[in-house]
Formats: sequence, C-alpha cells, structure tokens
Amino acid sequence: MLLLSLTWLVVGLLLGALACGAKLRPASWGKPGWLIMLGIGMVSTIFGGWLGTWLFGPQYATVTALWFGVLCVGLLPWLFKRRKLATSVGPAPTMITEK
Repeated sequence: MLLLSLTWLVVGLLLGALACGAKLRPASWGKPGWLIMLGIGMVSTIFGGWLGTWLFGPQYATVTALWFGVLCVGLLPWLFKRRKLATSVGPAPTMITEK
C-alpha cells in the first residue's frame, strides 16, 4: 500500500501541475496559488485512492484516485472562487418606505 500511496502522490502532483498549466487556479490566489493547486491534486488523489481501495479494492484504486483527483482539481478552485464572490457581496439591500 505504500507503493500505491506514493504512486497516487505522483499522480496528484502531475494533475496539479497540469491544472496550473491550464490556468485553472483563480487569480485571487496570487503567486502561491500554484502550490495550492499542487496540494489540492496530491491530497485529493491520496483521499480518492484510499476511498477506492476501501470501496473497490486495490485493483481499481488508482483509477478511482485519478478520477477523484481530476474532479477535485477541476471543481475545488471554481467552488472557492464562487464562495468568495458570494461572501464578498455587500449587505443586503434594504427597503425604503415612504411616509
């Protein structure tokens, strides 16, 4: 399992690097954003690999790790950006009543 975990780490590193090359990271993350993308790729593939091992067995764990990593690297930056936009909107408009 150690060899599988190291394989998943390398796959996650490659997924994160590919996502950085495709400019999937939000610009608001600044310069260290590429490290965040690499981290998202590595953590998501490790989690996906262990989840795949638990659900499907070690034969399909790497495929599960790859797909889980692709989904996380593609969707998490978008969700973070969307959440930041939702929370950065000003206060709710108030109704003006005339007397």
